[in-house]
Amino acid sequence: MSISPKRKAVALFSGGLDSMLAIRILQEQGFEVEALNIRTIFDCCKVPAAQAATDLGVRVTVLSVGDDYLDVLRHPRHGYGKAFNPCVDCRGYMGRMARQLMEEIGACVVITGELLGQRPNSQKRPQLDIVAREAGLRGRLLRPLSAKLLPPTIPETEGLIDREKLYDFTGRSRKPLIELAEELGIAEIPTPSPGCALTEKTFAPRVKDLLDRQPHASRWDFELLSTGRHFRCRAETKITIGRDERENAMLQAFFRRRDASVAALVEPDNFIGPVGLIVGCPDEEAIGLAGALLVRYTRQCDPENAFVRVFTAEEEHVFQARLSEAVHRLELL
Repeated sequence: MSISPKRKAVALFSGGLDSMLAIRILQEQGFEVEALNIRTIFDCCKVPAAQAATDLGVRVTVLSVGDDYLDVLRHPRHGYGKAFNPCVDCRGYMGRMARQLMEEIGACVVITGELLGQRPNSQKRPQLDIVAREAGLRGRLLRPLSAKLLPPTIPETEGLIDREKLYDFTGRSRKPLIELAEELGIAEIPTPSPGCALTEKTFAPRVKDLLDRQPHASRWDFELLSTGRHFRCRAETKITIGRDERENAMLQAFFRRRDASVAALVEPDNFIGPVGLIVGCPDEEAIGLAGALLVRYTRQCDPENAFVRVFTAEEEHVFQARLSEAVHRLELL
């Protein structure tokens, strides 16, 4: 089937079932679809978007949010969800990125896998309208799975998209979506995504702590939140401890980055244990607490005879952490 230059769409694409269905629905109407996978500051999406795009036969463009995304986290115009998830503002931000790609490739519409009523904070009718408006996509943002419950988009009124071949799904049930996937020939049904990290009960407090204590924190500080165990020891100082070999390597890489905040790397000197990163002033008290945490998360170490090696931007030195006292102080963290 030949494709008219206007019959092109950009799909905001996570790799999950909903966005896969949105793409397949438009493909059934003869559209060429380009998938746009947006990476935020956090490791939100665990679904392999590249493989899902391959299964659908579409090209995928992967873009990362800019530093201006931090303003979405700090000051969302439409507030947070139950945790620190600024869903409406975040979707508007991503919509603007999709609109730019739509204009660059000459597409006529942006599509998403959103369902009316699926998410309480961002997918009710008013919120869907807000996202379209703030993304600059009024009349150009199509939700194929719930389109019959929403006003027609411009491509529908122009006859480029057949509204009768769109759907009226609503709510949270996956059963009708799985049935549709089978009808449309999607063989591999992806497992449900764990969703955005900002909604997770164990992660959201880290974001709140950073926003409360360091309102002008850099992108580096936000990206660090996804790695290791985090302990706030003073208002201006926190300690992050690696949980495994991969995270230890990541903390070492964070320390070496050119955009790093003021930090010190703390490593075991005469025992085997994890790596720690002090963000803030690496004074003797902070180093002692970091050393005590390294001891806490290792199996064999004598706190009375433990040394840690400390790296700062200016120097490296070995510190004899008096860990018997520091371990006792861990109760304050």
